[in-house]
Amino acid sequence: MAKEILMPKLGLTMKTGTIMKWFKEVGDRVTESEPVLEIETEKLSHQIEAPASGLLLKKIAIVGEKYPIAFVLGYIGAEGEQVGAGGDTAGSAAGGAAGGAVGNANAVAASVSACVADAQPETPESGGRVIISPVAKKLAESNGVDYKLIRGTGPNGRIVKEDVELYMKTRHADAAGTAAHDTIEHTDVPAPVILKGSTMENAAATGQDKIVPYTGMRRAIGANMLASWEAAPMVTHHVTADVTELVAYRAKLNQGADKSDKVSVNDLILKFTATALAGWPIINSTLTDEGIVLLGRVNLGVATAVPDGLVVPVVRDADRKGLLQISREAKDLAGRARNGSLSYSDSADGTFTVSNLGGYGSVDFFTPIINPPQAAILGVGRIIEAAVPVEGEIKIRYTMGLSFTYDHRIIDGATAAEFMASFLKLLENPSRSVLL
Repeated sequence: MAKEILMPKLGLTMKTGTIMKWFKEVGDRVTESEPVLEIETEKLSHQIEAPASGLLLKKIAIVGEKYPIAFVLGYIGAEGEQVGAGGDTAGSAAGGAAGGAVGNANAVAASVSACVADAQPETPESGGRVIISPVAKKLAESNGVDYKLIRGTGPNGRIVKEDVELYMKTRHADAAGTAAHDTIEHTDVPAPVILKGSTMENAAATGQDKIVPYTGMRRAIGANMLASWEAAPMVTHHVTADVTELVAYRAKLNQGADKSDKVSVNDLILKFTATALAGWPIINSTLTDEGIVLLGRVNLGVATAVPDGLVVPVVRDADRKGLLQISREAKDLAGRARNGSLSYSDSADGTFTVSNLGGYGSVDFFTPIINPPQAAILGVGRIIEAAVPVEGEIKIRYTMGLSFTYDHRIIDGATAAEFMASFLKLLENPSRSVLL
């Protein structure tokens, strides 16, 4: 009996996944646990493995489209085996990929209709059949776009979400160009240049507008941040910390140490954050329908910039680990984040996030957005030398800007202030703090 390839549920907040690529074609032989396709969800890519050995009988999911968890993405089975609703026969090794592709568009329309209303392909007055994905159709209708005018780039000319987005952007640019020509008759308005992937070229150098597709990781980040902003009443506290002792302590720790074992200021911040969280369960919590869950583990998310956006790998059980172990794990996770080799599990189950912009040397304070379903996030600014009054005298000290954002549904302002006070004590007495 054919096995279904299902969209997995890869986290508490996951609802959908976007198909990035298929590694196999219809008719190809696959072995159990072999990667057959790649999806993207919540800023990470994840490879879905074959549930059994056999032939890839049918590919239902289309690259670039988004599907809910438990959706049937394809089938694996024996040659000639029938799969799908209504006894559809999948493309086999003999039938080839072409025959399977025709069935895919129909299968998608039929399968997704259970999740999205009015998902059937449309037929224009001319009699030609227009195949459009449910997501693309909804986007077009909500923006007053006649999708019959759009040329689809999906299989068999299927119109996908990106086609609608590109059409709307092009139409908007054309309208802007026409308006400019009407008001400034002798000014040429260059047409936008479409950029592929994440290439960020200098538009000013060419004098032309450039459109960077809002897709993939960037769209996932945007959706996640918007959901957080709309759901949680966020408040941010800012404070300047005296980190003179922290800087001196780090220098002592690194004296004579191998390069691989040297600790950074960020490593120390992670260690002290984990220590502080262990004493403040309400900060290390999440809000559910059942109530506020005080999480039993301190899993620190470390916000890490990558070429396409931002990922948050997790140092698990950070409150139970020594400084050097945290340092090694954080470095390893950051390296794998930047070369794209993180797995889903590397970024799952975070309970609190630290976002450090201090290394750029241009940020003192900012307003970090909570990484849902977490209750809070710590933002770290740069270290600078500043004139500070100390016991009636002005002295030059190292200071650091800290920004603590929290969900006011869960955490009160006084509680947040007390937590930051305990964290500041750890920073100010680092030689003692590492023993806790």
